[in-house]
Amino acid sequence: MTTNNRVLKALALLVSILALTMALGACTSDDEPDPTPTSAPDTQAPAATAAPSDDGGGDAAPAPTPTAAMMMEEAPYGGIPNFSTRADPPLGWDVSRSGTISILMPGGSIFGMGNMIRQCWDDGAAICPGIATEWSASDDRMSWTFTLRDNVYWHDGVKLTAADVKFWLDLMVFGVTVGQDSRRPANWDFVPWVESVEAPNDLTVVINLKSAVFDFDQLLAVDNQLIQHPRHLMQPEIDAGNVNVTPLDVGLIGLGPFYLQEYRPGSVIEVRRFDQYYMTDENGNQLPYLDGIDFYITPDQSGMDTAFRTGRLDATARGGGFQLTPEREEAILSSFSPGEVTIVEMGQSSFIPLAFNSIRESPVKDVRVRRAIHLWLDREELIQVTFGGFAKRVGMFDPDTLWATPGLMDTPGWSTETKAADREQAKALLAEAGYPDGFDLEYMCRRLWVHMCEPVAGQLEALGISVDLQLVDDATRASRILEGSFDMQHGGATVALPSQYYSTIASVSTNAAAGPKHDDPKVDEFFVRLAAAATIEERVEIAREMEVYFAVENVYSAPLYTENTHTVIRDYVKGMQVPVDNYRRNLDFATVWLDK
Repeated sequence: MTTNNRVLKALALLVSILALTMALGACTSDDEPDPTPTSAPDTQAPAATAAPSDDGGGDAAPAPTPTAAMMMEEAPYGGIPNFSTRADPPLGWDVSRSGTISILMPGGSIFGMGNMIRQCWDDGAAICPGIATEWSASDDRMSWTFTLRDNVYWHDGVKLTAADVKFWLDLMVFGVTVGQDSRRPANWDFVPWVESVEAPNDLTVVINLKSAVFDFDQLLAVDNQLIQHPRHLMQPEIDAGNVNVTPLDVGLIGLGPFYLQEYRPGSVIEVRRFDQYYMTDENGNQLPYLDGIDFYITPDQSGMDTAFRTGRLDATARGGGFQLTPEREEAILSSFSPGEVTIVEMGQSSFIPLAFNSIRESPVKDVRVRRAIHLWLDREELIQVTFGGFAKRVGMFDPDTLWATPGLMDTPGWSTETKAADREQAKALLAEAGYPDGFDLEYMCRRLWVHMCEPVAGQLEALGISVDLQLVDDATRASRILEGSFDMQHGGATVALPSQYYSTIASVSTNAAAGPKHDDPKVDEFFVRLAAAATIEERVEIAREMEVYFAVENVYSAPLYTENTHTVIRDYVKGMQVPVDNYRRNLDFATVWLDK
């Protein structure tokens, strides 16, 4: 069992290119935090490994990001900070139905991040142990074996076994049907490849695949794929016909470092330290350090900012609409003396697009209309109006990563230099498609994203398109995406690797939950090719081909931008494992401590 050294090195390059400035974890509250601490929590079993390398050799799996707490002789236990979360978790807190930060911000602390394996704290492209300590693939990459820890407990005291993991995997991969009622599988990228799951003993899980997938562990390790469906509580519900039972229905019993003490919708989510949590730091100290966390639900960003400035919050929320703009950031910083607060910057690692429904009878069924919209949109203007500049233009992939097509940001649609000519071409394409005077168009927008959608609608009105902007809640949006009952909708998934885009852009025939609606089998073929690609070089070539085909030639989605996340925490909040590549990671808060 060895780490795929060449894969990890190449993926480390990806993350290093994506990396944004961040600083947390200082030993004192008066100095600037040190972004490169020198010791790490030992949360791994000794022989933790990732996928075998192409040549049969490799290095050990990388250690998680360290915290300043590890330098102390005694663990810094105690304290209950107040963190902000932007909304009540939707859809029964079920991440198999929505990976929103509104679930993950409080839910990561209850359920833990990842599942059998997880993205490493300091490198989202590397893989670290979760409840599994070791894993390996067969030579043909058709079977993957995981060895579980023997000390993992649900919050109600029931010990986790391989049978519990098999139950969870079966539910996520195959769904379930009882009588006339069915639960659909999860919309996750590892799901389509699974043929069967075995639990030969209490500590071993074997996943058999339909075909070879060289980066299957990367697909499985994505942090928002949480084990939050306890077999001993959910199986009776399912047997009774409640196939869509949610974590909320069974009391939010998880495996994470904190258990739920109280949830008052619209007010607060209180979690408290779980003494049987399975992870320790490098000195053998039990995690987590905090006694608990109170997550205050703050649906108004100005109210959140005020609560932080007046001392009622120790950290602001992550997520679209609540991450700081330059003006809000300056207002907060002007309220404090140097050293009292820290601005935290995190990337998003994926594209936010306009996703078109090209199989519904509407003008956007015509590729010329989709190309016209792509050419017309002024992305730089959108970035300034929406984020105050805290974002950048992207294609399907961040242009600063190895996956992106070189020079794509200098081509029509994205280029700032050719915008006037692009807009003339957009008008010509609409006339050619039979819409010289424009048309009516539905634009579905998540309520939390109204600040993103209104500027887009304004630009499209200038093109002659009469936009019906429809603001919906998360549950309605998820349902309408499944049904395909929209012309165009705003949004995408926070993913980083090309093979993870299946859940976002695959055809309606294979993935009804994908945001854009098309029935193009060639898009699905890209994912088959990516799965079979044994080297980074092959995947890069396929990814760039897919980006051009999907976003330029066919414009099934019009990529707009990726946001640069800014949040703020009080300087006495230490040990925050801040992801530089994806703000939805590292939300279990197991290593956080208070220096006061």
